Amino acid sequence: MLDKIRQFLENRSLLTLIIIIAFFVIIFISVVVAFLITNSKKKKCRKTVEILRNRMLSLKQTDVIKNYSTYDNLKNDQKLGMLVSRWKKAIEVLVREIDAQYSMLDVLEDAVDSNNYQYFNSLINSFNNDINELEKRAEQLNDEISEYVDKASDNRRYINKYFEMFSELKDKYTNNTSLYSISKINLEKFFNEINNKFESCRVYIKKSEFEEADIIASEIFKEIKLIDNYLENGPKYLEKIKSLDERLKELNKIASNFNFDELNLLKIDFNTIYKNYLNSINNMFEMIKTINIEHIESEIFEIDAFISNTTEKFKSELVNKNYIEKNMDYQKEYINKIENTAKNFISIFKVAAGSYNITDEDIIKIDDVLKQVEEIKTNLFEYAGQFDEKKIAYEVIKKELDSSYGELTRISKYLDTNIKIIDEIYSDEKNAREKITIMTEKINGTKKYIKYANLEQQPRFLSIIRNLNYELTYLYKLLSEFPIDIVRLKKSLDTMVTQVETTTQEINSIIYKTLLAEYVILYSNRYFNDKQYQNELLIAEELLYKNNYNKAYEKAMAVLERINPVNKKIVLDKYQEKFTEIFN
Repeated sequence: MLDKIRQFLENRSLLTLIIIIAFFVIIFISVVVAFLITNSKKKKCRKTVEILRNRMLSLKQTDVIKNYSTYDNLKNDQKLGMLVSRWKKAIEVLVREIDAQYSMLDVLEDAVDSNNYQYFNSLINSFNNDINELEKRAEQLNDEISEYVDKASDNRRYINKYFEMFSELKDKYTNNTSLYSISKINLEKFFNEINNKFESCRVYIKKSEFEEADIIASEIFKEIKLIDNYLENGPKYLEKIKSLDERLKELNKIASNFNFDELNLLKIDFNTIYKNYLNSINNMFEMIKTINIEHIESEIFEIDAFISNTTEKFKSELVNKNYIEKNMDYQKEYINKIENTAKNFISIFKVAAGSYNITDEDIIKIDDVLKQVEEIKTNLFEYAGQFDEKKIAYEVIKKELDSSYGELTRISKYLDTNIKIIDEIYSDEKNAREKITIMTEKINGTKKYIKYANLEQQPRFLSIIRNLNYELTYLYKLLSEFPIDIVRLKKSLDTMVTQVETTTQEINSIIYKTLLAEYVILYSNRYFNDKQYQNELLIAEELLYKNNYNKAYEKAMAVLERINPVNKKIVLDKYQEKFTEIFN
């Protein structure tokens, strides 16, 4: 029994294995079949794309496109000229559409590569239809060109094509009447005349009077060319003429900045040219009205060139004129400034020679600067005369001014190299003035102090002060001179500063002590009724009369301190308050 079960299980495992193998074989076969089908489908689609590509390449090589450049030879043909322009435009549109369609082949190839056959099939029919349409248009265009190029040259043979062109031009006018308002009456009259000629031509053709029909057809062709040119270019010319009119009048305003002599410098007879071109512009307005624009473009170009060139020339000359006027005044001021600076430097250097590292060579160099400045000044006045008399073009004077300005700048920079020495001298002068001011204040303060104290020594003290003022006056005199003899001033100043400091300090000290002694004695007399202090206070007063101020002060202060030790501080504070009140 066990053996049967074992055998059954073994048989079942073998069966399972066989089933699995069979399953994978089926899957493999399915994949291979699917691949073959897909590959076959892809090949078929690619073949379709290749066929379409060949058709597109064939379209690009069609005669009507290949011969595109050769049609230029027919442009000047009396009968085919206008037709050629129309054909070339149609060919250009056809080529653009063929190129656009050709680029769609990449889209089809991408769809095939990505196995997106549903998208491919949705595009292919539309693509086929578009190619068919392009092939049809190319064939029709080729037939039309062949028909007109190969047929007989009689104008009447083109009459239907002429009428088609005439109708298009008439529609173009009707749809854009606002563009042609200036010539509305003449245009509509012209359209009516051409329309009548078409009717006459057809009558002659019907009567088989071909020679007469051919003459009228030839006239129609010429007039259609004229109308076509007018409708295409008339509005453009009109806008340009309006612009020229405004620009010419604006140019006349700019020209008003120049007088007759200035215009002669520019070699322009502006007033005459302006009037002539103004008349030309008015004539061109009339030409636009009467649909006569055959030669108008060359006139527009000529006037435009004149306005542009002359405006540029006037503006440039006006800039030069303004520049000269401003720069001339500026350089005159600049020269005066440099000249004054150089003269001041020479004066100061001559006085201070030997000090501040100043040598005779420094003075000679600055003297040379003055000669150079004088030469520039002479030239500048000459330029000014030429400018006023309008003898030389402004551009020439401007170059000369630029040159002289460069020279002045160079000279100014050289003078600046001496500024350090001048600054040092001026700094010393400033310090001297400050010291003299301080001495003046000290002398005047001491003089005021002497008069207030009114001591016996007052005449002697005032005499001393008077002498100091005499010496101070000498210093002020040195300061008032130009250039200041800074060397002598410094020497005299150093001596006097010490003298004033010592003298005023000595006098002030004597007066201060005298007044202090008087004040202390006056203050201590409030205790005179006290007999124990009377004798000492009388002694202090007697010492004051004998001009023994120090001992008088000490004696009175001793009494105050004995009465109350705080009295010394009180009396000194009160004296200082009174002193400050009087002398501040």
